[in-house]
Amino acid sequence: MEQVLNKRILTIYWIVLLLHCVFQFYVSPYRAVTKPLLVPLLLTYLLLKDGNIGRPVGKAMFYVGLFLAFFGDVLLILINDTFFLSGMIAFMLMNLFYSLSFVCLHKPNLRSILPFLVTMALLLTLGFVIYRFLEEEMGDYRMPVMVYLFTLSLMIAFAVNIALKKQYRKVALYYLIPGAVIFMIENILVAFNRFHWGSDKDVYIAVMATYGTAQYLMVKGILKAYA
Repeated sequence: MEQVLNKRILTIYWIVLLLHCVFQFYVSPYRAVTKPLLVPLLLTYLLLKDGNIGRPVGKAMFYVGLFLAFFGDVLLILINDTFFLSGMIAFMLMNLFYSLSFVCLHKPNLRSILPFLVTMALLLTLGFVIYRFLEEEMGDYRMPVMVYLFTLSLMIAFAVNIALKKQYRKVALYYLIPGAVIFMIENILVAFNRFHWGSDKDVYIAVMATYGTAQYLMVKGILKAYA
């Protein structure tokens, strides 16, 4: 059974993600079943490949972040103000734990901090533009959205910082940076869909496709970096 899972778990993951998008398109109640399966499938993949989930600390931080993503997924199954805010908080914490995991791979230092600072500046500028565009429609969510944008920018900037270390450059360029950027695209779609487009179900399909792809890239990247 373990050998079958080892070979097929990612195939199962992509099938479940595709089914979830189909269920979303047809507004099927089964989407409440498929969505919470995505992160556990990736966790199962990690557990099958990882002989020591507790060490080093950076890898353990990533596991915590992935668990938080699962809780965020569950909370956002029911979209209302209470659960939406709770889901946002779960994903904010996910961003922070992913960031800590990235810092453990390569800490920013004074000699190579420029790419990190430039990335942060560009992302915060983009975040400010989006914030200003949606400000009137966000209402009481203004402050949570600002905090969320900051944590997301941190996570992406720390992913970029990893590429400065030769040992992890390919992992960062092929997996972690693309995953972080796709997370940014997914979150922009979520923000516009929630506050500007009126929760269009077709946009949500793109949200889930980008979310599923980003999480997959993160998991593959962390597995290779902490091999």
